Amino acid sequence: MDKRKECIQRRSSLTNSKRIEKEKAITNCVLPFLKGKIGTYIPIRYEVDVYTMFRDKFDLYIPKMLDDTTIAFYSDHEEKSKGPFSTIEPIGIQEVKDLDVILVPVVGFFGTYRMGYGKGYYDRYLIKSSALKIGVAFDVQETNFDIKPTDIKLDMIITESRILK
Repeated sequence: MDKRKECIQRRSSLTNSKRIEKEKAITNCVLPFLKGKIGTYIPIRYEVDVYTMFRDKFDLYIPKMLDDTTIAFYSDHEEKSKGPFSTIEPIGIQEVKDLDVILVPVVGFFGTYRMGYGKGYYDRYLIKSSALKIGVAFDVQETNFDIKPTDIKLDMIITESRILK
């Protein structure tokens, strides 16, 4: 099994009660770092759900795919529609460029490097952003992998048991 599939399988094998318990621990660790305009994501495929915990408490911005290589962030208050890869996206009227913090979904992680789904959308976005970049993952998603020159080092990865910097 390849590393991506293995990490997704491990994260999806968490029971609902374990997942909720771990997500609470993760959101409690993330909370002190949140300020200003926060980019986040609406979870798919058993990703850590920080969105539900924070959507009523903060000014959130979520990504929309603009083309085969680019994402941009838009207000979570905008109307949403189904995007590619089963994502829920804002329709996208007013792009926001000056995010203060970005909570990044993770398939797998190694140190503070993340493995995503392999298309590089986040890496291309993050390299141009001065926002605090925080990956959120469950401990079971830790794995080792070859870091490519295009992989962006995050400022930190937060799991239910630790903060990697």
